Amino acid sequence: MKKEYFFKNKSKWLWIALGSVAILVRVLLGFSPELTERVYSRGVFLGVRYFLDYTLGWMPVPFVQVFLVGLFAYLIYKVRQLIRTHESFFSSLKRVSLGIVSFCFGVIFFFLVLWGYNYGRLPIENSMQLSPNPLTLKELKAELKINTQEVAEARMSIPSITDSAIQKTFLPIDLENEVRQEIEKLLKKLDYPTPGTVRGRMLQPKGILLRFSTAGVYFPWTGESNIDAGLHPIQIPFTLAHEFAHGYGFTDEGTCNFLAYLACIQSDNQFFQYSGHLSYWRYLASSYRRNDREGYSGYFKTLPKGMITDLYSIDANSNKYPDILPRWRNAVYDTYLKTQGITEGVINYNRIVMLVKSWREKEGCLLYTSDAADE
Repeated sequence: MKKEYFFKNKSKWLWIALGSVAILVRVLLGFSPELTERVYSRGVFLGVRYFLDYTLGWMPVPFVQVFLVGLFAYLIYKVRQLIRTHESFFSSLKRVSLGIVSFCFGVIFFFLVLWGYNYGRLPIENSMQLSPNPLTLKELKAELKINTQEVAEARMSIPSITDSAIQKTFLPIDLENEVRQEIEKLLKKLDYPTPGTVRGRMLQPKGILLRFSTAGVYFPWTGESNIDAGLHPIQIPFTLAHEFAHGYGFTDEGTCNFLAYLACIQSDNQFFQYSGHLSYWRYLASSYRRNDREGYSGYFKTLPKGMITDLYSIDANSNKYPDILPRWRNAVYDTYLKTQGITEGVINYNRIVMLVKSWREKEGCLLYTSDAADE
């Protein structure tokens, strides 16, 4: 009877076996980032990238939406099939439980093979020879002062700019290709491969991600970089560059923020430069506000008028899409990141501050003196 049961459900057991092997490989690769980098990130993953980009990437609509609709239809079909099946409750429970477990292990298998093994690759600070360390409050204030000047200069350099809030008319027509080219140019400069042509999709309806405190998401099962269509125009180039970095094999959120920042500020497009500088400024400001709310309040009043207008405009746009279950979302995502070896969890997004500070020091562009923060 047991043998008959096994062969009757052999496909389900196969997915459980494949998922288990994939997890074991992930654990073993975790002990050797060098091997992961060489064999998977710069080897197997390149083939995965080409396959996804020149099949699903040609879809005229975000394939993630087709995927999710198809999955929903499949679940309805399975439920109807279960209802029509005349068998005991115990038999149904056993069959459904095995099906769910099999499905989950199949999802894990494809997640790891198509992208997830990149979690075990060498940190970017190794290849760039950076030494990121937490900033003191004094260093944070000094970095914020430098960046504020950069933001102001970047904004002033945008053609036809005024003190009014920036609108979507400042976005280039061929946004997806232009942002992708910037991240590819940066990665090639850093000696990272850029296989295929990662797609950057705008997800509708507006707020579908923002209501879960998420501006964008990389979907490994389709290979697409997706951002919320409801994002403020200033946030779009930086966020899209961040998701493209995921698409080219970088999993760490702080690393993708850092790469997006570098890609934007080194672009010839002045609006991209502003997007990068202001996005970084918001991370700095958030850290400063947490440590010195009164000091931040006073500093905010000294900002250029156009910059303040844009910051209020971004906040107003975000308020259109209030969070749904924010604590639940943060808890789930925090747990997910930690299981993938990112011990900081969601705080990892703020690692951009440490990486940029270290990069400035290495490149010799950290312009302030030890007294700058006190001025």
